Amino acid sequence: MFRRQAIVVLFVMSLSLLLFANPIDEVMNKTIAFEGFWGAVLVSRGEAILHASGYGMADIERNIPNTPEKKFRIASITKQFTSAAVLKLLEEGTISLSDSVAKFIPEFPNGERILIHQMLNHSSGIPTMINTEQLLEEVEKFGEGRSLQEAEIAFISSLPLRFEPGNSFLYSNSAYFLLSVIVERASGRRYDEYLRTNFFEPLGMNNTGYDYNEYDSGWGLPYYSDSYVIDLSRVRPADWVDRRLPGGAGGLYSTVYDLYLWDRALSSGKVLSESSLRLMQSPSNELFEAGYGVFIGNELIDGEYRRVVYHDGDTKGTSTRINRYVDDDIFVVVLSNIEGRDFTALAYELAKAVIVNGMGTD
Repeated sequence: MFRRQAIVVLFVMSLSLLLFANPIDEVMNKTIAFEGFWGAVLVSRGEAILHASGYGMADIERNIPNTPEKKFRIASITKQFTSAAVLKLLEEGTISLSDSVAKFIPEFPNGERILIHQMLNHSSGIPTMINTEQLLEEVEKFGEGRSLQEAEIAFISSLPLRFEPGNSFLYSNSAYFLLSVIVERASGRRYDEYLRTNFFEPLGMNNTGYDYNEYDSGWGLPYYSDSYVIDLSRVRPADWVDRRLPGGAGGLYSTVYDLYLWDRALSSGKVLSESSLRLMQSPSNELFEAGYGVFIGNELIDGEYRRVVYHDGDTKGTSTRINRYVDDDIFVVVLSNIEGRDFTALAYELAKAVIVNGMGTD
């Protein structure tokens, strides 16, 4: 019964999209027709929100559709909040980018060889980790007499560095988990509390926080589809994972509206100074496009190369993408409650629709 009602909801939503199509709707309609889409999308130019809409189901059993107000796991988009916290502490004089890990996490082996700067741009050599039930089992092996955070530090400490810090590139969730530990030890506050008091509350991001595996009707619940094209009959709840594990690597949730507020605050200097934002959004290695918590590239749109600051995310029950076209002041965010999806092309096509059609320039 629930699935039959959900199919009706999806049909009505799809029909309404076709009846009121604009260039952004056309992009979304093609995506939905090709592979389906569940989640929420927001596109803005400057202060103007050009598009904000939900698609698919937030809760199959209760027949609740997704809307742009729904909360989603944002996965690795979390990293730019972690890097912003580190840069905020830098501005306050609490830490330095040339500080070693050992200064804040003395129990971490080789910590004197690894700099905060190298952790931020993924050149630390610290092996990465993926949040699964198997990871929790490995961490718990180090748990005797330790908190979960301490056990996780001990587990990461047991892994050899992949290369000499600063000599290469390796995307590392583990490094960003450790950065959130550094934020806690440098500030004297819990990671989520530091973000809440310094960023979320001042900016009015009332639907953003740390995901502690607690979900209500305000969420797009985490799902998995075992088919490439999203089919309601092939969708099931995502595998459970302990959301305490990723920390500053991918532990936050948010909404497309709150992430729009984040974009506006970054752009207007309400989060970081101009020099700190420049550090965050400048590639320290042109080959790998890595800034601090974001990547920086160029996309050819309408005959011009456009500078884009971006990051995607993928974890159990979610796939995400955020693109900030800094010179065009265009912002695109895609949050989905279906894992394993790549929205690189979708974000590009949404930005292209805005630019080619001159949307938001009136």
